[in-house]
This record gives sequence, C-alpha cells and structure tokens, in this order.
Amino acid sequence: MKKQIAILSKYNSNGASSRYRSYNYEKYFKSRKIDITYFPLLGDNYIENLYQKNRFKTFVHQLEGIIKRIFQLLFYMHKFDFLIIEKELIPNCPYFLEKLLLRGKNFALDFDDYAGSSYKTNPLKRILLKNKIDNLARVAKFVTVGNHWYFTEIKSNNLVYLPTVIDLDQYKSIKKHSNNHVMTLVWIGSPTTIKYLENLKPVLQKLAKSREFKLKIIGGKFRLTGVDVEEIIWSSESEINEILTGDIGIMPLNDTLWEKGKCGFKLIQYMACGLPVVASPSPANEEIIVNNKTGYIASDLSQWEYYLNKLMNEHELRADFGFSSRERVENLYSYQIWGEKFAELVYENC
Repeated sequence: MKKQIAILSKYNSNGASSRYRSYNYEKYFKSRKIDITYFPLLGDNYIENLYQKNRFKTFVHQLEGIIKRIFQLLFYMHKFDFLIIEKELIPNCPYFLEKLLLRGKNFALDFDDYAGSSYKTNPLKRILLKNKIDNLARVAKFVTVGNHWYFTEIKSNNLVYLPTVIDLDQYKSIKKHSNNHVMTLVWIGSPTTIKYLENLKPVLQKLAKSREFKLKIIGGKFRLTGVDVEEIIWSSESEINEILTGDIGIMPLNDTLWEKGKCGFKLIQYMACGLPVVASPSPANEEIIVNNKTGYIASDLSQWEYYLNKLMNEHELRADFGFSSRERVENLYSYQIWGEKFAELVYENC
C-alpha cells in the first residue's frame, strides 16, 4: 500500500534549499512506493522580492503564505500519513501554536539552516521563541540535519544526519588543471549571501597587486576596485559549467550562530567539479574539507592570502586536491549515496 506524504517546504523547487533537500528526493520516494505532495510556504515572487529588497511585497507574500499554510493544516493535512516540515511550520510563530496546528499528525523536521538562531539572539524573539526548535524536535518522529553541529545545539535525541548533496549524473565533467592561463577564483551563491565576500576584500585587493587573476561571481553582484570581477547570472542549466571555468572555489563566512547551521553546499558543488577549495571555519566546512588534501580552512585573512597564493602558484597541487575533492563527494555527498537512505527513513516512520 502506498504511503501519502506531504512535504511542507519553505520554497518551491526554484528555492535552492527546498530543491536540494526535498524536491530532488522525489524519485527515491517513488521507488519506495511513497507518493509525495509539495506544499511550499513561499513561491517565486517571494524570492524575487527578497532579492530586490522590496520589503512591502515580501511581507505581503509571507502573510499570504502563512494564511494558506494554516488553511492547509486545518482542512487538508489529515489526508496524509506523514508530514515533512522544512525547518518550521511558520517563521516567528510560537511553539504552542505550531503544536496546536500539528495535533494528531505524525511529522518530521529538516534543517539546512538554523531557523532558531534569531530566536536565541534577538531579545524580543527570545521571550516567546527561545525553546521553540527544541520543543518541536522533541515531538517530531525524527529531525534531519545538514551537519553534525546540530547534535549539540538542538536538545533532542532523534536527530539524523542528512547532508545537502548533489546528483553525480549531473556532474560528469571534472576540471582539468593547468598552469597556462590566468587563475579564476569562483564563488556561487545569491544576493543575500554575497555579503560574506566583503570579508575578503583586503585579501583580494592585495593579491591583485602582485598577480593577475579573475574573481567569478555566480548569482550575485560584487564590485571591488583593482580586482577583475566577472558577474554571472545564476541558472540551473549553466551553474556547473560556470564552476568548471574556475580554478579554486571559495566560501568565506561570518562566525555567528546562523552560520554554524549552514551545510557547506557550495563547497560540495566546487569539489564535485574537481576544484580545490578554501573556506572559513564553520562546522559544516570543517566536516566537508579534509585540510591539506581537498583544500584549506582559512581562519584569518593572512591564511586566506597564503592558501590562495599557494593554490594559484601550484597547478599540480590544485590537480591533486581537485582529484581528492571529487573522490570525497562521490563517497559521501551524493543522492546516489543518500537518496535511498532518506526514502527508507521516511517509509519506516510513516
């Protein structure tokens, strides 16, 4: 008998986090005789308005999504055997209200960003929301999390590790490293995460004074005096080929509670393409990167400068790291590894 599962994602399939952590698993669910229906909280217009910084339209879209979700929970979700909720039902909604909406329903949670970070750092939210995520996690059947840091942060005994992964069938080409061209550093992300590159401005400008290189930005806008910057509009059709034109993948981050919950997905994309990587220390980054084998963890600006220089100077090192990077992704970070495991976990609990 087929199981009927509802996935209450945050976005539709155009939202990267929802696409990689739910929509891309659909074929594995089907192979396990699980029928999936998706109920995104927010649609395309929300993401567009967010990137355009249109606060009024963003608020209206959020409000519409919340009203629609409440209606679905009250009058429609009883048809399903199990619910998978991306992060939380409704952002900034107190636990007791979500518990009421979920009464009598079997559900799981999924985290690739830590929705509870602002609930612990914002003085106003802390009053009503500080323990919301812990409370939800305790009553969920299981909670899938994108890095092992969550096991120490979320106070629950039913956490399951599920990294954000790629489809190896889409990453068939691997970078061929050589030393006869201008080096390209590549960064992929969105207009909301481009802020992390601000941290590297002094390093990039210093490097540009002593050597020629290009900084390729996929999915954002970034201006930096003295540095050759190429901005590429992100698309699912071109992102892999654009990464392959790079030589070194970079992932700078801030050091806050929010960043600790990130899952290092852009590192996995770089590494799947056979690129060596340099990244800031964060729980996921330190799990994904094998230091001095697939890339480097750079703890300060002097390390960023040293490691980028080293990789740009040594094409054989880039090739060795790139080979190890691809091998690590094949072994640990693909749907080919995790697809059936996740589908089986859901089937056993619904």
